[in-house]
Amino acid sequence: MTQIMAGWANYPQLEAEVFEPLDRVGVRTVVVENERIIARGNGKSYGDAALAHKLLSTLRLTQVLAFDADNGVVECEAGILLSDLLKIIVPKGWFFHVTPGIKAITVGGAIASDVHGKNHPTAGCFSNYLISFDLMVADGEVKTCSRQENTDLFWQSCGGMGWTGVILSAKFSLLKITSPMMRQKNVQVNNLEELFQTFEENHEWPYAAGWVD
Repeated sequence: MTQIMAGWANYPQLEAEVFEPLDRVGVRTVVVENERIIARGNGKSYGDAALAHKLLSTLRLTQVLAFDADNGVVECEAGILLSDLLKIIVPKGWFFHVTPGIKAITVGGAIASDVHGKNHPTAGCFSNYLISFDLMVADGEVKTCSRQENTDLFWQSCGGMGWTGVILSAKFSLLKITSPMMRQKNVQVNNLEELFQTFEENHEWPYAAGWVD
């Protein structure tokens, strides 16, 4: 179908032909029959990320393929949203090691953007906890990528913004939690100097964020 597409900021806007395959077979058909196309998740990036005249939406690829609730490892298709995974993993005592400020993003998008969160200085990016993923390249071949297999493709795809191919599924480790609640400390400061000093004084807290009014 043809739609007017944009990112989270709603600018720029582009008229695009959007394909919505249901499975890997459908993804391969779209990839091999279109010379120029890019994968798109839920469109929550700023700017012109995942904008082109032909887009392959992954939003129908939403299956959880495996969940090891004892060891905290999940394998899922790339189009599932973090918000939907939370409903499955949190009741079993697990959370994401890294998550950005919005949960309405796809796993594939988290890899392609190599997202970070409010614990970036200590936890790093999403790729730090990525075990492997299946990537469909331009000729329709599927390559399993990890730190041991197709290593160059693994690192080129993490933060590669979809330029290496279509991420089909991924396996990654989770963070053990004892409660869905979070202990929070609020500190009000008067200027930027105090703000930076407060960050230094509270460096042992795993998550930290500041807003300037």
